Amino acid sequence: MLQLFVRSVCVLWLPLIVQAAAACLCVAQDDQRLQFFEQKIRPVLVQHCYKCHSAQATQVRGGLLVDTRAGLLQGGDSGPAIVPGDVQAGHLLSALRHEGLEMPPDRRLSQSVIEDFRQWIQDGAVDPREGTVRVERREIDLSQGRQFWSFRPVSPVAVPMVGDPWALGAVDRFLAEGWAVAGIPGFPQDAAPQTLLRRVYFVLTGLQPTVAEQQDFVQRYAQAPEQVLQETVDRLMAAPQFGERWGRHWLDVVRYADSTGGGRSMMLPDAWRFRDYVIRSFQQDKPFPQLIREHVAGDLLPAADDRQHDEQVTGAGYLMLGAINYEEQDKEQLRMDVVDEQIDTIGRTFLGMTLSCARCHDHKFDPIPTHDYYALAGIFRSTRSLTPGNVCGWVTKPLQTGVDQAAVQAWEQRDRELQDQIAQLKKQAAAQPAQALPGVIVDDDEAELEGTWTQSQVQRPFLGRGYRHSGMPRVGTAATYRVRLPSDGEYLVRMVINHGSSRAESVPVVIFHADGETETSVSQRQPGAAPGGFQELGRFRFEAAAEARVVVKAEAASPGHVIIDAFHFVPVEQIGKLAASGVAGGNDAGKGAAANLKRLENERKQHTAKKPAMPIAMCVSEEPDAGDWHLHVRGEIRNLGPVVPRGFLQVATPVDVPVTLPKEVAGSGRVQLADWLGASQNPLTSRVWANRIWLNVFGAGLVRTPDNFGAAGELPTHPALLDHLAWQLMHEDKWSTKAMVRRLVLSRAFRMTSQDQLWSAAQDPDNRLWTRSMRRRLDAESLRDVILQVAGTLDLSVQGGPTIGKLSTYDNEYRHADYPLVCRSVYVPAFRNSMLDLFEIFDAANPNTVTGLRNRSTRPAQALYMLNSQLLTQQSESAARNFLALYDSQSPDVSAMIGDAVRRCLGRDPMPAEQQLLQSAVQSDPRSVEHWAAVFQALYSSLDFRFID
Repeated sequence: MLQLFVRSVCVLWLPLIVQAAAACLCVAQDDQRLQFFEQKIRPVLVQHCYKCHSAQATQVRGGLLVDTRAGLLQGGDSGPAIVPGDVQAGHLLSALRHEGLEMPPDRRLSQSVIEDFRQWIQDGAVDPREGTVRVERREIDLSQGRQFWSFRPVSPVAVPMVGDPWALGAVDRFLAEGWAVAGIPGFPQDAAPQTLLRRVYFVLTGLQPTVAEQQDFVQRYAQAPEQVLQETVDRLMAAPQFGERWGRHWLDVVRYADSTGGGRSMMLPDAWRFRDYVIRSFQQDKPFPQLIREHVAGDLLPAADDRQHDEQVTGAGYLMLGAINYEEQDKEQLRMDVVDEQIDTIGRTFLGMTLSCARCHDHKFDPIPTHDYYALAGIFRSTRSLTPGNVCGWVTKPLQTGVDQAAVQAWEQRDRELQDQIAQLKKQAAAQPAQALPGVIVDDDEAELEGTWTQSQVQRPFLGRGYRHSGMPRVGTAATYRVRLPSDGEYLVRMVINHGSSRAESVPVVIFHADGETETSVSQRQPGAAPGGFQELGRFRFEAAAEARVVVKAEAASPGHVIIDAFHFVPVEQIGKLAASGVAGGNDAGKGAAANLKRLENERKQHTAKKPAMPIAMCVSEEPDAGDWHLHVRGEIRNLGPVVPRGFLQVATPVDVPVTLPKEVAGSGRVQLADWLGASQNPLTSRVWANRIWLNVFGAGLVRTPDNFGAAGELPTHPALLDHLAWQLMHEDKWSTKAMVRRLVLSRAFRMTSQDQLWSAAQDPDNRLWTRSMRRRLDAESLRDVILQVAGTLDLSVQGGPTIGKLSTYDNEYRHADYPLVCRSVYVPAFRNSMLDLFEIFDAANPNTVTGLRNRSTRPAQALYMLNSQLLTQQSESAARNFLALYDSQSPDVSAMIGDAVRRCLGRDPMPAEQQLLQSAVQSDPRSVEHWAAVFQALYSSLDFRFID
């Protein structure tokens, strides 16, 4: 009988749900897939494939063109390169994997890039490039671009006059005017009081009203509806659950996660501070421009006290939350990828613009030239987000609240002293053996360098002040050592080997001597055979009158870093003296220096263990070399074009306002960017934020593509209403989010029934005229929270703090079962590579990208999860036990109990058929936990539980 009940409810609503879900899903997915192509696919094709497979190629290889979608579909001599949706067909993927065909021919691309192509093809190979062989270059007309609706200045809009008393405020009048223009007769009916209350609770708190709250509201609402609704709204907006609910909306947009993305996923153990900061910000109703300033430049803002300092520094963690591959070995590529991610996120978060589409070329749809992209790139390239290393890290900053500053300063001073002493001893230890060695030393400081070599002292052994490495990919290409030896004769030539597993296995070295030249090869993966890290290259005859020369040919080495340090020329008659040198381990000075060094290093280790507690937050900082940067031709990091002054989007800046940073700006320019983003003259920010608020109140935006206000996005359903709200947000509400939320929730439009009326179904099938309330499914977090709430297991006292546990930074296995998951879902760790099953099945936000509108899918797995998952089984049993504890009588009123259970789960009274069906399920044993667990699981599984009317 219970299965029949669930099935009947599903059959009734399924067609409508599928139709609505499909429409929303297509809009969101098309936009995301276009962004995926522009960010992940096009740059790779341009950098690695266009040289041989484009209309500009001197000779098109294999008859294949990849610079258009048509070229990829048609393919070349071997057949189609891709078949959208079918990763097994086509030759492109196999060629990228070097399975037979090899693209590019010189080296195989990384596995992550190949996976991007596989995902792109599987998702339909969205590709906006048109044509076959020629691409016409167009010049962007900024004057014409400013005529597009989203780039026009936000101006006050006259509120329409509506004679009918149905309209209570401006929002209602704008909608009513639209109905009149469309010829829609009459006005929508209001939702039932219980339905309205449930809607208000979920919109403002993401939770369900209790049975007592339902009964109280219905009784009082009948007497004074306006007053009771206002009191309820004000009470809920003052509750901490409001900040948790609306903070979760914002965490979707800012791509919050507790782990990195890209390659190996690593823990972000301090990301929770940003999450809690967001929740506080919305609970405190922080003005939106202030939120922008803290997100973009919080580390640079003046602070009145430690609390404000910590709040602002934590807010700047926004720039650090992207899915970044910190293992990338091309550090300049990594740096620019971080910059691109930050530009893309800021563009879509605050402006509703897909700015990263202008990284390689002028934007194909919107009036955003590549020049504007690199004007912003200069700002973020002047911002430090990474810490150096083979695997880079992220920047953090200490917080000040609750810290013993005197103890910290004393500890830091002693730590600096120890570091200085250790560094001085290391220099002495390096210089002393070099001075004691017989013969002639030529260090890397004296070498003639080709390309860019980076000096380092990270790893021993080395002579002198350190060594140099070529980088990966190699930007240091060669090094030439020249020396005049004191006398004719035979010399042993030795080379210092600073070995490591990431070094090149074979490095060509050419020795030019009196008898000609000799080329040999050395491995830098193994230590030198001689004491001190020296590798002997051979004995050669040199003449004092001629120059001796050694060349390290890094560009011809095998894969890996190439290291250069000192070369040693030892007269053969002095070879015996090597054993007595400090490098060979013999003299007392060397032993004494080593002992002192070891003592100091042990002392610093003990000192580090006594470091005072200093909480830290993810943050960014300023680069010391902040300044303008080059345009990258076709987006290639080493194909530098002209320097672009740092600045902002021209099309979104009034013509009488400077678009570039003033020359006196010494830092990155992030403060100025934040001010530009939050300025009332900016035509985008207020519209985008007003639309996001509307979306989270009504279930869909006035602009149905909330992250794209450009030409590829949708036009607003009510442009005048959107401009009215944007103007009101800035000038009347002073950017108060709560003020606008309150106004919208108290509107008559918010009270509309979700049921189709004959005229609305025919004339407004997609509800673009807002003739009815949007019936929407609970988001994944609210679904989980209300399951626990009904079961009586939800702990609302958990309001922040770390929830990750003690996993290390490099742990890859995240076990959600290890966490106390009775807290609200906003506090559940968000791991990019491991979501809760419920979150994944019910379309939680993708933490890898800006998500203003979640996917809304309808899949068999959702119904199966509600019927079979361990969570539902456990919570249904808990709900039954806690429910039965309320009824002491051995012969309870089963009919009343059924009504109570339905109101707990669905927020309404049971319908007669529901009452009869559920009552028959427990009538045989009204005290059975098993029977009542089945009742609660059936109610959990019903569509009315998972949807808001």
